[in-house]
Amino acid sequence: MAATWGTKARQQITQLLNHCELVPGAIRAEILRRLGHKNIGNAFINPGSTFPGFGTAIGDGTFINREVFFDDSELIIIGKNVGIGPRTCFLTGSHHIGPATHRIEGGGNHQPIVVEDGCWLGGNVTVLPGVTIGRGCVIAAGAVVTKSCEPNGLYAGVPARRIRDLDE
Repeated sequence: MAATWGTKARQQITQLLNHCELVPGAIRAEILRRLGHKNIGNAFINPGSTFPGFGTAIGDGTFINREVFFDDSELIIIGKNVGIGPRTCFLTGSHHIGPATHRIEGGGNHQPIVVEDGCWLGGNVTVLPGVTIGRGCVIAAGAVVTKSCEPNGLYAGVPARRIRDLDE
């Protein structure tokens, strides 16, 4: 029981910290590490982001803009030197489609998300379960990433598709 309370208390403190405008982004990552988020490197994390649990890894040099949502019902790995635009959503969980009488079928479909080093995700990007975004990709604002992305590409649209190759 005490361990459960400890986890819940840390989650609540994490959410308060993440929404506090008074905490500078450069030290927010250090405070998160001290609260038990062991896989967060020296990143700049703006206020308003949501980390519901402790299953997110963030590499050194990564910039997380405002109101980024990490649904970490599965592991989310963000590499080094990644730029994440405001209101981006990382959704690791979904449901199976049921019959017409009840479309949300029981049992979740949870899969990890990986964003490799050097990527840039624009504002309002949505990344769905099981996606890996390859090293050096740019994901255009508003894109919905439903499938994995090969390295060094510009992806845009709903669903996101490769628009062009980028220099390595």
